[in-house]
Amino acid sequence: MNSTIGRDEVLLPEIYEKRRQEETRRIIGLKKKRRLSTKTFSFLFESRETVLNQINEMILIENIHDEEEIQRLIRVYSDLLPAEGELSVSMFIEISDEKTLLRELPRLAGIEKTVYITFDGSEIRAIPEEGRSTEVLESTLQYLRFRFNSSQKEKFRDSHYVYIETRKEGYRESARIDGDLLESLKKEL
Repeated sequence: MNSTIGRDEVLLPEIYEKRRQEETRRIIGLKKKRRLSTKTFSFLFESRETVLNQINEMILIENIHDEEEIQRLIRVYSDLLPAEGELSVSMFIEISDEKTLLRELPRLAGIEKTVYITFDGSEIRAIPEEGRSTEVLESTLQYLRFRFNSSQKEKFRDSHYVYIETRKEGYRESARIDGDLLESLKKEL
C-alpha cells in the first residue's frame, strides 16, 4: 500500500518547472479519471501521483529550497495517502457563484460527516479530517477516509454497484463509481 512520499521523488522548483507543463497535462488526465461529481460536490480519489503532484506544485509556487520545509510538506501531504484498507478522498464544494456559496456554507456545516460509500447492501461512513470546519461554517475542501475491514474489502472487490453519497438534509446527492475508476479502487484497496 502507499507509504510516505520519499524525498527523492520531490523536485526542487527549478527542476519541476521544466517538467511542469507536461506533468500538468498528465495529472489533469489522471484526476479526470479519478474524480466524480454531483450537483454540489466533486470527489477526487487521491493516489500517490496526485499527492506527489500537490507537493511539487506547492514547492514550485512557494519557491521552497529549505530542506526542513520540504520534509514538512512531505509529511503533511503524505497524510492524504490512503493507508492499508482505506480509500482517501478530497471532497470539494462546487458552488461557483460567490453569493450562493456564502449563503449555503452555514447550511453545509457538517456535510463531511454525512458522506458514505455504499456497495451491495454495505456502507462505509467517511472519517473526516478534524478541524476543517466548525459547527456553523463549512470548509469548501474536506479530506475524507473510508476504512474497510477485511470482509468489506472482499465484498467491495466483488461489487458492481458502488456509490459515493452525501446524506445531509437538503444535500442528498450521489454519484456512481464504475468503470476504470472502480477497477482501480478495487486494486488499490
